[in-house]
Amino acid sequence: MSELLRVIRLSGTAFIDAELTAPWAVETPPPSAIAARLAPGAERIIPYHLVVQGACYVQLKRQKPVELAAGHVIMFPHGDVHVLASTPGLRPLQITTEAVVKLTRPDSIASTHYGGGGAQTRLICGFFACDEVLSEQLVARLPKLIHCQINPDSPAALLPRSVRLSNAAATPGLGAVLGKLSELLFVDAIRAHVESLPERQGWLSGLTDRYVSHGLALMYARPGASWSLESLASAVGISRTAFADHFVRCTGMAPMQYLTQWRLRVAADSLAHSDRAIKFVAESAGFGSTPAFTRAFKREFGESPAKWRRKPIRELPTHGARSNRS
Repeated sequence: MSELLRVIRLSGTAFIDAELTAPWAVETPPPSAIAARLAPGAERIIPYHLVVQGACYVQLKRQKPVELAAGHVIMFPHGDVHVLASTPGLRPLQITTEAVVKLTRPDSIASTHYGGGGAQTRLICGFFACDEVLSEQLVARLPKLIHCQINPDSPAALLPRSVRLSNAAATPGLGAVLGKLSELLFVDAIRAHVESLPERQGWLSGLTDRYVSHGLALMYARPGASWSLESLASAVGISRTAFADHFVRCTGMAPMQYLTQWRLRVAADSLAHSDRAIKFVAESAGFGSTPAFTRAFKREFGESPAKWRRKPIRELPTHGARSNRS
């Protein structure tokens, strides 16, 4: 998980410290509004909320409300617009893009107060930003909503205190601290989700398998290395047959098939973010020849590397990345 979070360039931050008094209900803005104001250029935005005090409900369209209490965090891997409320069924105030611009400031946390004067709830609202192509391996398999309770002993539990410090006075370096604590919040939420999965629920459950997780870390860290089934199995410390069995059982894919898919996404990311020649992109991603790379790329993405590079908007394939969204 650590290696994957590094390569997808995950960053996180908190941007609103909200004190809400019952009755209240708000509908969140789309991720594009958050990105335009607070993270220009971000390819994927994953909103989150941490309940610091009190309780509330969150609801996605056509789904039942989920009750949240102090210490609970909820995040939305696919950026779904959602309603937060003191009680289900209230008509929400829609937070528009214009409201986001008015309320927030880049590189700072905005304090806001809203509601009818009753029972108080305090929320810290933030988001994670990451690379779209590379993070698809992770995000495609996540549900629309992840809800968990933060361990009080986790470093992420320091986030509310750090937000209070930022509101009290300008503290050099605090923005970087808030970013790292937000990222730890993401790790805690993903870990809780993984631990809740039954066996054979895709590669995420493989993170709990010592051999598969080690193999995945090697692939993510060095996708361009001359890996073979034998060398991967040797590196993780089991036989070739046993490693392949573990890997297929957890991910539903053979190790080398998974590695090829990951290499193609690494190459696609390089094409989108650099002007390196296609030949060098192919070599650094672990492909022995440019023609072989071009054929594999076209099978995966439906178009040539050159055409992919020229497109301003890129649609990712869904095959091979079955979603568990609920």
